[in-house]
Amino acid sequence: MIDTKNKALEKMLEEMNKKHTPSEDAIHNWLCDQGDEELLNGVLKEGRTIKGAVQHCMAEASKHRVGNAAMIDDPTVFSWVRRYFTDDSVPKNQNEIKAEVVSTETKKEKRKSRKPKKEKAELIDEGEQLSLLDFI
Repeated sequence: MIDTKNKALEKMLEEMNKKHTPSEDAIHNWLCDQGDEELLNGVLKEGRTIKGAVQHCMAEASKHRVGNAAMIDDPTVFSWVRRYFTDDSVPKNQNEIKAEVVSTETKKEKRKSRKPKKEKAELIDEGEQLSLLDFI
């Protein structure tokens, strides 16, 4: 078992030496504290990664969302991580859940990019009759 844990730690460390997210850090730290041989063997499986575990958790959490948010407790998330590594029926590569954030600046820029309307008063030549409806 010690050999299995060392190999799993080595594989995870290799992944964590690359650019990663705080979510991946949390899962990595949790996995390092585990002593379950079945879980550690799952970490060693080809194609199973911490990044993949995060994607699996995001896919599971999206099933529980209400509106645009989901709140999931840690034990549930870590049970999903365990399932990702130990259950061969869980797909290795799941589609990433993508969220789009539109800032108010983007909306303002779009408004500014419109062509400004010329005032009707500028369009009227002198001597032309004006209608009150032209200014509405």
